[in-house]
Amino acid sequence: MATTLEKLKTNYWFQSILNSYSLMFFSLNNVLAALILLVTFFSPYLGLSGLAAIVLINLSAYFIGFNRDEILNGLFGFNALFLGLALRYEFSFNASFIALFITAVLILLLITVWLKGLFSLYNLPFLSFPFIITYWIISLAASNLTNIHLDEDHIYIANDLIRNQSSSFYQLVHSFDNINIFPFVLIYFKTLAGTFFQSSVLGGMLIAAGLLYFSRIAFSLSLIGFSSAFFFYSIFGADVNDLNYNLLGSNFMFLAIAIGCFFLIPNTYSYITVLILTPILMLVLLSFGKMLAVFQLKAFTFSFSVICTAFLFTLNQRWFQKYLHVVTIQYFSAEKTIYKYLNSIQRFKNEHLLKIILPFSGEWNVSQGYDGKITHLGDWSKALDFVIVDSKSKTYHEPSNYREGFSTENFYCYNKEIFSPYDGYVYDIINTVEENDVGEVNTEHNWGNTVILNHLNGLFSQISHIKKDSFNVFIGQYIYKGSFIATCGNSGRSPEPHIHFQLQTIPTIGAKTLPYPISYFIEREGKEKTLKISEIPKEGSFISNVQVNELLILSFSFLPGQKISFQKENGTSSITWEVFTDAWNRTYIYCEETKSYAYFINDGVMLYFTDFEGDRKSLLFNFYLAAYRQLLGYYENIKIKDNVPLIHFNSKWIQFFQDFVAPFYLFTKANFTSTFTYADNIYAPQKLIINAEVETKLINYTFKKVNFEFELKDNKIHRFTIHRKNKTESYILNG
Repeated sequence: MATTLEKLKTNYWFQSILNSYSLMFFSLNNVLAALILLVTFFSPYLGLSGLAAIVLINLSAYFIGFNRDEILNGLFGFNALFLGLALRYEFSFNASFIALFITAVLILLLITVWLKGLFSLYNLPFLSFPFIITYWIISLAASNLTNIHLDEDHIYIANDLIRNQSSSFYQLVHSFDNINIFPFVLIYFKTLAGTFFQSSVLGGMLIAAGLLYFSRIAFSLSLIGFSSAFFFYSIFGADVNDLNYNLLGSNFMFLAIAIGCFFLIPNTYSYITVLILTPILMLVLLSFGKMLAVFQLKAFTFSFSVICTAFLFTLNQRWFQKYLHVVTIQYFSAEKTIYKYLNSIQRFKNEHLLKIILPFSGEWNVSQGYDGKITHLGDWSKALDFVIVDSKSKTYHEPSNYREGFSTENFYCYNKEIFSPYDGYVYDIINTVEENDVGEVNTEHNWGNTVILNHLNGLFSQISHIKKDSFNVFIGQYIYKGSFIATCGNSGRSPEPHIHFQLQTIPTIGAKTLPYPISYFIEREGKEKTLKISEIPKEGSFISNVQVNELLILSFSFLPGQKISFQKENGTSSITWEVFTDAWNRTYIYCEETKSYAYFINDGVMLYFTDFEGDRKSLLFNFYLAAYRQLLGYYENIKIKDNVPLIHFNSKWIQFFQDFVAPFYLFTKANFTSTFTYADNIYAPQKLIINAEVETKLINYTFKKVNFEFELKDNKIHRFTIHRKNKTESYILNG
């Protein structure tokens, strides 16, 4: 146990150091971090100074008691890396420098905490402000310290070259400095290396390779940021070679990545914004350089931090988000951000809405839909009328004999039960209007007997033409979705029995209607049935609520605290998961062995997964794909379809090229399909088999596909099978 804890602590500190390097480019990627770490050690003393600064500030923050996750993610360390490199680049090493160095890091910690708290009030990042302010404090104070000396090797570069030209390591590091390539490319590599106070073209190549590995979007934006700076420097007549020095060119790369794909969802407009901000940043950068030169100070990345925070502050003042969308869940990966965002707006665009159901049971016909030609006009256009029809499209049956006569009792929907479409309070009831004879209408009391339900959050529903004295609820009563309210009648402006249903934002009877989708319903065309998710029923369609099935509900009921254990068929190894709920009330399945999380929602009609983080080779990931969207009602021949984020399921090389253009166009799609393939009893199945398939397509060509199978019996998932190419794996649920 002690060994395990020691290992966890070692991993924590090691990861906190790596994240401090990668966070320089808004990443938590270990490969990029390792390459940056390597490049900083092209000048060993600089590299050691940067590393020491990270270790010192992380240890100080940890023992003082600051947020452990923020330390782990490099939130304190990346500014310390900048400071450590800058101090050693600026000053010579001696005993006094060590004292100055430690003091500077402690000052940096204080300023970081101060600015973090201050900027969080406005929901803004503090970026590299702590480094800049601390550097200025130390630089101004150092002029009065006689034991602190400037490092002349970096002032007189020729001296450094002569002193190191015999070193084989130095020769290796600078082996590409005189390579014959386009000036733009050469300056780009030098600028990347210059971000870490290096002058090696090889260093720039390694960092560029790390950026490309970490994110194709971030890499392309670094090129866009630099090339636009190169362009504006040229047309304004500034010296493009200045971009190599004092992190000037880095400002443009940082801004391009920050605005283009980190703080904003990467899209066409975020890329255009980068181009618009480039000349602004250039002018601000040059002006700050002039002002600070009076005090013999360098601006470094100050201009980037000013423009970036100013722009984000401006965006935060908007009333409506349009074109530029601020990232709400930060994955530290532009690819994850864009793919999950695009998938979410397609899957969950109506997730914020209440899950309204149809106010009846069985199958009904939409006799008049939205913008109907009879009464659904003007302010009342977004309403639905429902009737029941027979195979001949009649809403009534003929009287059995002449003496019986023809009345409202002959209509199929008359006196049928009406149910609450959602939880809420009974706000108002009208129960004073007499029933009409068939063919007559009561225009004086247009809505007839009516109930208004208050579903809270500013949403009300109105159900009209109810049968007099059939109410089973009273004003002020709290009722639940599916509660019996009354029965269908023929009161008010109603020539024949039907249900009028509308949603509105105020409790007035006959208020302006509100377009609002029904969460789930089955639509029938002929014998074919289709599941509709968050749609508005069409006029003339035959629709019904989803009837859930006990076997499906119990099998896919994952409750917080529940443990799920699968054992490989014909094997001894088993995998155990546990269900949790986090601080944001998100329910997820967690696999301790693979450190994987599968987030899901079960709304009583549908189980669907919303996100996955962790090992994509794990059994939990395959389960996430297999049960990606599962209907909890049994319907023969119904296909459940959905889209899977490309970051989760794609060919590796096709994904590489898709990443570059993902902000503009997706030429690949990952599709999920699920069908019921077996039921021992179609009315009350005790055993079900579900087939699921996930495939990635390029136009009509499928280049990756996996099939899954669930066997349900004894009110649980009995067997889970994965079919991949020529390999099949089956797992049996324990317990």
